[in-house]
Amino acid sequence: MSVPASGYGNGIISTLGGLCGLAVVMGIGRFAYTALLPDMMADWGFGEDIAGAIAAWNYAGYLAGVLAVRRAKPGLSRYLGFVLLSGVSLATTAAMGLASTPLWWCALRFAGGFASGACFVLCSSIVLDTLAALRRPALAGVLYSGVGVGIALGGAAAGLLPQAGGPEAIWLALAAFCLPLTLFAAVALHPGRNLAPEVRLAAEPGVTQGADRPQRRYRILLVSYFLEGFGYIIGATFLVSLIQTTTQSPETARLAWVVTGCAAALSTPLWRYAAGKGYARMLILAFVLQGLGALLPVLSDSMVAALSAGLLLGGTFMGITVLSLQYGVTLSGRPSAQTVATMTALYGVGQIIGPLVAGSLADGQGFSMAFALAALSLFIAAALLLRLRKS
Repeated sequence: MSVPASGYGNGIISTLGGLCGLAVVMGIGRFAYTALLPDMMADWGFGEDIAGAIAAWNYAGYLAGVLAVRRAKPGLSRYLGFVLLSGVSLATTAAMGLASTPLWWCALRFAGGFASGACFVLCSSIVLDTLAALRRPALAGVLYSGVGVGIALGGAAAGLLPQAGGPEAIWLALAAFCLPLTLFAAVALHPGRNLAPEVRLAAEPGVTQGADRPQRRYRILLVSYFLEGFGYIIGATFLVSLIQTTTQSPETARLAWVVTGCAAALSTPLWRYAAGKGYARMLILAFVLQGLGALLPVLSDSMVAALSAGLLLGGTFMGITVLSLQYGVTLSGRPSAQTVATMTALYGVGQIIGPLVAGSLADGQGFSMAFALAALSLFIAAALLLRLRKS
């Protein structure tokens, strides 16, 4: 049955609304901290341990937010939760420009993380259900490009906005920029436009939902996704700091973060398209590439290595999210919101542990050892997925 043109148009609008929403709550609300961290550390004089603790509070809030909306049902309440918490994310981004003590930063990052985690699940489930009902699941890649768009904007702001006001001014400027994006997302995702029922994505060829074999595959996927949370978050939190330390070039570090965001924005539709070659096969490739990206700035202090690290991190981490979540929904046999929340919760646990371990390993000596550990975890995840293909 063909999809009416108006229905397809609603799918495009919903996808763009979700893209803007994820740019606000994830790309900026969550990851602007990475771009601004070196300036914050320099201006306020705290070290790697405090930086790791602040990041861990954000990811603890992210996990709490995911769990809070784990069983969200389609309808007005899911939409209202998304709108309210998008506002919380925007407010905490602005408040980071007004606070100046670790206690306040931790509290604000926890609240912002809660909003990010909850909005990620709510926004994903709203848009994925709409696209599934319209038989347009490939647009999911465009949805998750929003994270990369927000990362690139945050990196560009850190490098291009006037530095007279320091990182405080940049936090406030980013919050102001987020306001129209938030309003557009609220309009585009209104349930009057998105009446799609709860829909489960079609299974991968050869997969029977609810059978023992898919359930075994689902458990392996959960472990690999936990390892991704641990491994990628070290790069996503400390890449700018590591590169600035190794290259002694703030400009190279910020440029690497802009490259990360652009790669994330451009790569997600490509990874979603590549899913036709098999979810597990493409996930293995993505994990190996991301592991190599984590090693590059450890092995070399060149600009090429720095930019390549940003390219490989950005080019894979949202791709892994898109592939893992959609593969998980095909294997779990559960409603999409519940599956997305379960997987994101495990991912969130890894994200809490990662910055704490990285901060402890750094101990004033930089983040090289932490990045090597991140690469190891990513290679282990790839090995597990090789087993998944054979199971």
